[in-house]
Amino acid sequence: MTTTVILIRHAERLATPGNNNPHLSAAGKSRARLLLHVLSQAEVSAIYTSEFIRTKETAQPLAEALGLSPIEATDVQDIKKDILLNHAGKTVLVVGHTNTVPEVIRLFGDNSSHEIGENEFDNMFVATVLGEDRVRVTRLKYGDRT
Repeated sequence: MTTTVILIRHAERLATPGNNNPHLSAAGKSRARLLLHVLSQAEVSAIYTSEFIRTKETAQPLAEALGLSPIEATDVQDIKKDILLNHAGKTVLVVGHTNTVPEVIRLFGDNSSHEIGENEFDNMFVATVLGEDRVRVTRLKYGDRT
């Protein structure tokens, strides 16, 4: 049974010194709306976000259009387990961060380097999970180049 996990970093955030939980910037809101266009036909059955506002706001347009309530998850091990337990054979979206997106990919069995730069917001990773520790990852770009 093949499970598809689409992973992105949250969209651009406001530069607010001292605030570690900022909202999306105008560019970030635009990218979030673009994500709706890109994934609206992908049959996404679940969306995972972190506890941070920027991941939730990135997922919001797609979640609303699909009638989904995003699942807040802070532990990458829990994300993997929940996807395989509750969404095997389906397509899910994970909206994370520069550190969590590559870690989720590694947990599914891909040990390649999928680093995300601090100023990169246009990466999209499509992980095709073929079985335990068997995954094929395709790195794509969406929206304006960052």
